[in-house]
Amino acid sequence: MKAVRFHRHGGPEVLQYEEAPDPVPSADEVLVRVKACALNHLDIWARNGLPNVEIPMPHISGSDIAGVVEWVPKEETKFGKGDEVIVRKGALQLSPTD
Repeated sequence: MKAVRFHRHGGPEVLQYEEAPDPVPSADEVLVRVKACALNHLDIWARNGLPNVEIPMPHISGSDIAGVVEWVPKEETKFGKGDEVIVRKGALQLSPTD
């Protein structure tokens, strides 16, 4: 997959659009194909570096995303493949359909 990542902290110059490994969800995760991603202050703070917070590198920013569910565990009942969803602050919810 293609992603904007950074390998070190800094300004916008550290961002690189590059190939990244496809994510592999665990048994309790839902896989979402990202269609849109917002930039917010958390992303900027993470890119610049936060005191006493270690951010694994390379890092893909994106705290607020919209996309489509690609895969769900067999026992998942709230979300199904093809559902349009938004993810914010680590919480997944269905997108409004109207």
